[in-house]
Amino acid sequence: MNLQTLESLPPELRHLIVYRDLEAQENLFQQGDEATAFYVVKTGRLKLVRYSSDGKEVTFPIARPGEIIAEIALFSDTYPCAVVAEVASRVIVYPKQAILSTLRDNSDLAENFMAMLVRKIHDLKVRLELRDIRAAHERVLRYLRYMAQPDEQTTVTFDRPLKDIALDLGLTPETLSRALTRLEREGMITRTKLQIKLQNLPAA
Repeated sequence: MNLQTLESLPPELRHLIVYRDLEAQENLFQQGDEATAFYVVKTGRLKLVRYSSDGKEVTFPIARPGEIIAEIALFSDTYPCAVVAEVASRVIVYPKQAILSTLRDNSDLAENFMAMLVRKIHDLKVRLELRDIRAAHERVLRYLRYMAQPDEQTTVTFDRPLKDIALDLGLTPETLSRALTRLEREGMITRTKLQIKLQNLPAA
């Protein structure tokens, strides 16, 4: 039983679940909106953005298929950030009260939900650790190894513009480009336009 496979859900919850399709750049919700549901990404990519009182935009890690969004809705009255689709996307919508009731009564589903939260926390931890690596080329190499690790692949495909990846890493696009050039020159990677092949892949 899991939140990504609707057929496995209890009937009392399954009939309340809907899909929502978003066009590129369409908002799923705005910062400060009433928190009525949380979401699982089915397809596409969604960006979490928070706006400070002075209008500054802070971007959080991108949510991809299989990941949860706005789980804070279960314990908050409003959404603390906005969510916008980077590309055409589809999300599964879980109504707040319905999912809370089901999680209380179903240990298997609650365990699946906790596992998704743990994966999300681990991803955030890794990204914070990346920011502590001062040398840009070492930070980028660590990022590539982390992206390759889940499927034990040696090839990483960038599905976003380099400027967005640079922002995630706390680098300028120019610094990211120089770091990739250095890694290629040192024989650590080979690359095409958006694909990078790691030549050495120790554990991340």
